[in-house]
Amino acid sequence: MHPADADRRGLKSGDPIRIFNDLGEVQCALEVEATIREGTVSLPKGLWRKSTWNQLTGNVLVPDSLTDLGGGACFNDARVEVARLPK
Repeated sequence: MHPADADRRGLKSGDPIRIFNDLGEVQCALEVEATIREGTVSLPKGLWRKSTWNQLTGNVLVPDSLTDLGGGACFNDARVEVARLPK
């Protein structure tokens, strides 16, 4: 997550977070990195389920609809929010 986005949420690297939307959530530790575009978050490509605290990956956050061009998956349009995990 970009530092400005983390600051707005009161978050810092290492904080336990949930990345979520109406479809699901991924629980993991936050990494704050200035190279991530502001307003976006990133999960590593090829992330294994055993690498997250709730054994879910970014696939849980994307719709099962198809794109209008070629009928492909809509992985590029997963709107999410990020918040600290409750203690």
